Amino acid sequence: MRFHVAFAASVPKDAAAPALNEDAWAHDDCLSCIALSDGASESYDSKSWARLLVHQYAEDQRFNAEWVARAVKGYMGRVDFDSLGWAQQRAFDRGSYATLLGLTLAENDVDLDILAVGDSLAIHVRDGVVLDTYPFTRPEQFEARPKLVSTKSASNTFLGESDFFGSCSRTWAVQPGDIVLAVTDAVGQWLLSECLNKTHGVELLLKMTSESDFSELVERLRAEHRIKLDDSTLIRLSVLEDEK
Repeated sequence: MRFHVAFAASVPKDAAAPALNEDAWAHDDCLSCIALSDGASESYDSKSWARLLVHQYAEDQRFNAEWVARAVKGYMGRVDFDSLGWAQQRAFDRGSYATLLGLTLAENDVDLDILAVGDSLAIHVRDGVVLDTYPFTRPEQFEARPKLVSTKSASNTFLGESDFFGSCSRTWAVQPGDIVLAVTDAVGQWLLSECLNKTHGVELLLKMTSESDFSELVERLRAEHRIKLDDSTLIRLSVLEDEK
């Protein structure tokens, strides 16, 4: 099987400053892996850190402490510390933080392997029905402070916990015709609230056909105070039979 990116769009939290959108996503050449990241606004240049994480994951899905160390080294190599202002240096010293959601078609060609660090969300849909969500299943879970991948080694100690990699991964059995949604936290929390209330949130996301459609939805939800004011990203993946 293979992925098809049926839809992808992102709405910045500040419509007047789209360049400051800290969400990022990437895929490998054969569309067998999709990665999504949400940079933490309170950290230094999290946009660049999120972009580096998704591109590295698209190239190499062997996520572990060494993988993160390589990403940190690459990030540090891009920064000219001496050219930064005093406030920027202090922010840089505090580190950059971001989520990482990785979706990879397994070698057996029938499973989807998921890596989830942080609160970006994957949603498995079949025939319009939500079968599962990961890493969260309830909207209130988004209220807790998530673990994030950081440029500061002291903030990545959770990677060394004995059960970490088991606790941040999941495998779904998928089949042709299934839809997998990957969303950042604002959209994820809203969608789980919709599922809890048995409303038609997932139907709206399945019907998106243009960036303006998604932007209008997010802006309407913000005006109604139904979604958090944050960068909001949706990627809709179709699971297809592999081309022979």
